[in-house]
Amino acid sequence: MNPQGAAKGGFTLDKVRVCVGSAVTVTGGVPAGLANIGYIKEYDGKGIPTNNESGPSFQYTKAGTYTILQVGTINGLRALACQTVTVLPVDPIKFTAQACLGRRATITVDASTLGQYDTYVIRWGDSPPEYKSRADMLAGPAHTYNPSYNNVTVTVQGVYNTVNSSTCGSDETPQTITLLAAATPPIITTLTTTSDNSIELKYQASTGVSVQLYQKVNGTFTATGQNGTGAGTFTVQTNAKQVQCFQVVAQDACNSSTAKSDEVCSLVLDAKATNKQNDLSWQPYAGTISATAQFRYYRLTRSNSPIGGTITNQSTGTYPDANTIVCGTQYCYNIEATVGPTTIKSNQACAVGINGDKPGDVGSVIVSIENGRPRLITTPPTTIGPTDSYTMIVSRASGPSGSFQAVAALDRKSTFTDDNANASAGSYCYQVTYQTSCGLTSSPSKVVCTVFLDSKSPTGIDWNAEPPFAPESVDNYTLEVIDSLNGTKREIQVGSNTHYEPDPDDPNLQSQKYRVIAVSSGGTISYSNFFTFRREAKILVPDAFTPNGDGVNEEFLAKGIYVDQFLMNIYNRWGEVVFSATNKTKGWDGTSNGQLAPAGQYMYRIEVVDLTGLKTVRTGALLLIR
Repeated sequence: MNPQGAAKGGFTLDKVRVCVGSAVTVTGGVPAGLANIGYIKEYDGKGIPTNNESGPSFQYTKAGTYTILQVGTINGLRALACQTVTVLPVDPIKFTAQACLGRRATITVDASTLGQYDTYVIRWGDSPPEYKSRADMLAGPAHTYNPSYNNVTVTVQGVYNTVNSSTCGSDETPQTITLLAAATPPIITTLTTTSDNSIELKYQASTGVSVQLYQKVNGTFTATGQNGTGAGTFTVQTNAKQVQCFQVVAQDACNSSTAKSDEVCSLVLDAKATNKQNDLSWQPYAGTISATAQFRYYRLTRSNSPIGGTITNQSTGTYPDANTIVCGTQYCYNIEATVGPTTIKSNQACAVGINGDKPGDVGSVIVSIENGRPRLITTPPTTIGPTDSYTMIVSRASGPSGSFQAVAALDRKSTFTDDNANASAGSYCYQVTYQTSCGLTSSPSKVVCTVFLDSKSPTGIDWNAEPPFAPESVDNYTLEVIDSLNGTKREIQVGSNTHYEPDPDDPNLQSQKYRVIAVSSGGTISYSNFFTFRREAKILVPDAFTPNGDGVNEEFLAKGIYVDQFLMNIYNRWGEVVFSATNKTKGWDGTSNGQLAPAGQYMYRIEVVDLTGLKTVRTGALLLIR
């Protein structure tokens, strides 16, 4: 700075960057002969103030950039000079120091207070300072202490320039924390399955230590979101009919998760009643087995009373309870395992006792079609008396190769009509078992199948060969024929054949209703469904005739089978009717209006209605030859 009419002053400062509250000092650089020296430490560029300071040191109370103006005289002329000073803020760093398990501590800073500092100094209280960058501070520095420290004071300071040539910095902000020793792993003391969809876990952890519950899902432990402190209870809604595994994990401010309980898994008990005993089964215990979690034993209870003693083999998964099983009495069981300090208790499993003699073989079974539905008639096993309680269980399959499914359970019945089966759609096969009131079931009867009658070709009818009765077999078949027009019946013996073809030339057999009667060697009979076999009307038409008086092929005559009504028209090339007849025995003799029709091509249209009322139309060309 050297305005016109002024001499040049000059000076140097000990520093050009200082912190708020620190002094900046003129250290030299003043020209020889400069007199009457004064300084304005916050010069704003507006004229030359008269309120000068003598210096040589100046302090600033606010951060910012300032200009120091020097005013003096040389040889009677005013001399000026200036220097710029940057005053840096020294706001403290705000942070939180937290104690973590295992004598560790972590620092979390308030990012908005990191300011413009070049370096950050952490003093953990047990070792030389650590110097961190802004990124280091944002990442959350951590430190581990040796066992001789319990209470420590942590400080954080921000400094400008490098640590070794620090211009200045903030005050150190201290926090005192009490260190935590390594946590004792939590313990799941009991796991109890309380229902089909609920499991309760009780746990213990170090005093003041927070824990979180994890559950194994698809082979990986996943946080359930349930947290606790010290000791307590977790309740989990889950599919308790499947084995479920859990772990309790200690948590702290550092998100440490090294202290974990052993894996503890539930037990799922199943009870099934068999004759004179109840069979109990479970998946062997699947949780952690170690030096601190040794498997001790299983213990079973029936109606809350111990049975079977203790089972010390972890791999055991079954137990038969044959101790005084009473028919119709419900027995409820639990299983409990002791593994190390943990007790695992299953949900209750119940079975209704069975005690008695298994029914003998089913007697005869007959299935026949009545009123369009299969009707089953059976003979119960001889071991079932006339006053005994029993259930007849009927199973059905769609054909002999189908899978049998139960369709009826009938109390004290030996007949069954299957209203859900369409006997005209296919053959249905049946098996029957008998079950006593105590749940004992006979062996399934032999399979019987309805006789299904249909047509697999245009010329005949067919039926399946599977027997409709047991234990007998089919000796022969009788075909019952019902005339569709007059309703008369007749029977045809077909032996062991399962196919029949009506006479194709019999004009009275266009449409017939049939039913198969299967007959056993003992005279037992079974009826099939009714089936109507119909053949279309036949019309035979020549393509030429020669009305020349030689007595051969003198008429154009259409011949037909199963024809009831008949109409034939002959047309010339202009579409005019030259002949018409309603009598199927009358043909065209080649004349029209008493005159010989000219030789050549004509067209015909023949319309017939057959014996069942179905209309058939036939058209074509014919050739008249003279």
